[in-house]
Amino acid sequence: MRFEPFDLLERVMAGHASAKYDLSSSDMPPQRLADVGGLEDLSLAENHVGGSPALREQLARRFGGRPEDYIATAGTSEANFAVFASLLKPGDPVLIEQPTYQPLLEIPRGLSAKVHRLVRPEGRQYGLDIDAVRKAMPKGLRLLVLANLHNPSGAAVDGKAMRAIADLAAQEGFYVLVDEIFRELAIDAIPPTAGGLNDRMIVTASVTKYYGAGGLKVGWLRAAPETRALVRRTLDYMSVSPPGPSERLATALLREHARTAERNRRLLQEGRKIVADWVATVPEVHYTQPPGHICFPRVDVDSDGLSRRLLDKYNTFLAPGESFGEPGHFRLNLGRGPEQLKGGLARVAQALRES
Repeated sequence: MRFEPFDLLERVMAGHASAKYDLSSSDMPPQRLADVGGLEDLSLAENHVGGSPALREQLARRFGGRPEDYIATAGTSEANFAVFASLLKPGDPVLIEQPTYQPLLEIPRGLSAKVHRLVRPEGRQYGLDIDAVRKAMPKGLRLLVLANLHNPSGAAVDGKAMRAIADLAAQEGFYVLVDEIFRELAIDAIPPTAGGLNDRMIVTASVTKYYGAGGLKVGWLRAAPETRALVRRTLDYMSVSPPGPSERLATALLREHARTAERNRRLLQEGRKIVADWVATVPEVHYTQPPGHICFPRVDVDSDGLSRRLLDKYNTFLAPGESFGEPGHFRLNLGRGPEQLKGGLARVAQALRES
């Protein structure tokens, strides 16, 4: 078992934390603990294998199904890793999007699965349909890995297409892992969750991105009983469950979803206008407005060089397409807030003029 360096994380560690402007981190701005209610009796000793009843009840209310359909994990990353480790053995065929978030590709490779790629073409705005899946399927496919919204482009898979994928999985006998960590950040029309479509579908998500609460490290997966049993066995050798205090905070955030939804809607509407106005003045950048908070504009310069120059000279973090397996692009978060967007994009324009 061997895992390749996580390129985006390496770049983050190289200077992201000290950058004045951050245009590429994919979470919404953090919330204040003082704004989260219902924590008066917070216990530091509380802990529940698989997740607290209150958290799983809140997940079922929010996303459907029953509380027992969910397992709480230490973030989406742990949930995804546990799914891969539970379902895959060396040589198993896995179909993974191109471009994609690197861990969704490198963890199956590190587990010695046989990786095949499902291209999401830029010319189709990174869209996906059932015909593309059928054409890319290898013989004996064990697991299809998707993100909805797609990472890094933010493109959505609609309910009809996801249902067709679920039906194909049931017919052919493979599993589908859908990372839905960005799904609720679609502005105009949130695609329906893939959770519960049938027993072959596995959904993962967390409070990290939507709620700006990455420090809690609370994620979850929703799956059928047989799959949950396999994943639960794997998690017994990992974190077992998230920390109790983090679960309580996550439960409170989920309960107060409407407040966060209003905040995010305002930030994203402002961000759309700021980015659209900026793109109109920068001919080197080719941009299509995304359904959600992240997008993947193409740029007419060396994207890796641009990213390094921005960090070294302009104290600005911009994740290049190289981090997602597709050079000549960069990931941009429209929800970082007006100050971050305006300041950071001004520095991107300046760096582009120097290219």
